[in-house]
Amino acid sequence: MAKLSPGLHKVISNVGWLSAERFLNMLLTFLVGVYVVRYLGAEDFGKLSYSMSFVALFTAIAKLGLDNIVIRNVVQENQKTNQILGTAFVLKLISTLIAISLVVTAIWTASDDAQIRWMSVIISFSLLFDSFDTIYFWFQSQVMSRPIAIVRSVQLLISSSAKLLFVTLNLSLMAFAWIILAASVIRAIGMVGAYFKHKQSILKWKFCNQTAKRLLKDSLPLLLSGVMITIYMKVDQVMLGSMADIREVGNYAAAAKFSSVLYFVPTIICSSVFPAIIRSKKRSEQEYYAKFQQLYDLMAGISLAIAVPMTFSSGYLMNALLGEGYEKAGAILSLHIWAAPFVFLGVARSKWLVAENLTHFSFVATSLGAITNILFNFFLIPSFGGIGAALATVVSYGIATHLACIFYPPIFKTGWMLTKALLIPFRFRQNLIYLSSIKKVFNN
Repeated sequence: MAKLSPGLHKVISNVGWLSAERFLNMLLTFLVGVYVVRYLGAEDFGKLSYSMSFVALFTAIAKLGLDNIVIRNVVQENQKTNQILGTAFVLKLISTLIAISLVVTAIWTASDDAQIRWMSVIISFSLLFDSFDTIYFWFQSQVMSRPIAIVRSVQLLISSSAKLLFVTLNLSLMAFAWIILAASVIRAIGMVGAYFKHKQSILKWKFCNQTAKRLLKDSLPLLLSGVMITIYMKVDQVMLGSMADIREVGNYAAAAKFSSVLYFVPTIICSSVFPAIIRSKKRSEQEYYAKFQQLYDLMAGISLAIAVPMTFSSGYLMNALLGEGYEKAGAILSLHIWAAPFVFLGVARSKWLVAENLTHFSFVATSLGAITNILFNFFLIPSFGGIGAALATVVSYGIATHLACIFYPPIFKTGWMLTKALLIPFRFRQNLIYLSSIKKVFNN
């Protein structure tokens, strides 16, 4: 076997640590999440979920769209690393303070529930410590995910243990909001420690007006896209809390938590195969699109294999895991799970958009999805509650990922490829070819 190059070995190690951290996150989130959801009950879990979703609507403002811009600039201008990181950190602090102010102002208008108001304020202050994610940008630029994966895993273990302890001690709902803030503090401290361990220091960071202007100019489109994405992803629970009973939010949030537990899978698969697909483009356009069709087929196949059985078992699953108070969660999950095929395909399509330098389409598609989600929620929630919100989610995801392709000629071909992928259960000849290929791999 040929020896791996240092660069390839570094990439594989990086993916390995990220995958391990994601798997641990999924496992603990699921196991501890079930315990916490049962303990809180539909009403209190609904209040906590509403507060988290409300704050999430403002996270894009706090992030300022700087993530990938900072990583790119550090890689390209390594000699200016401290200047770029210092400037990004100050910008994120300022934008975070603005986001917190907006949360505090908006929540007093949106809700008259004292617990929801104060939980939203407490959770919003976690954004302040998220500014230290600037350190993560440096580790990403160096292709070193191991230290941050360890920090995040330790933070996850501590916060999960605290949640279990709080349940054992029978603590109040407000305590779980404090956990979210404490988790951000722990992660920030861990990142600073890891940064110092690698002989780096935040004390060397510098702010530069010129660099700030350049970062803001480059990040503005990503900021706008981030705002649309957060609205697209979180507006359903906020609208549900405002237009229906808070217990409905609890049932919906519980179903959505189970529905999205495997959403990390397409990210890992697509990131792993993307370099090989890009290399195939240099050899042949036909091979390039054939590999993308295979990727779309794989994404559709995995997601449908999850969605179909979950549709029929969701009621039993929710009743067995969550117990009384979550009677509607099963019905909501049976519908919400059908967002999975569009999520999986959306991740794969985003790789094609990057390869073809058509990333501006992502903003258009996401905006269309966000508007659709708001409109459908507005009309469906009053009559159908959580079921209506789930339907709005599936429809909006389908429009953003699939139907949006018919409005832009350069995406027509990809739209047809996505359609073929969604029809993979009925493409018998192609399935036989895939099965034959899998047998060859195992036989060798």
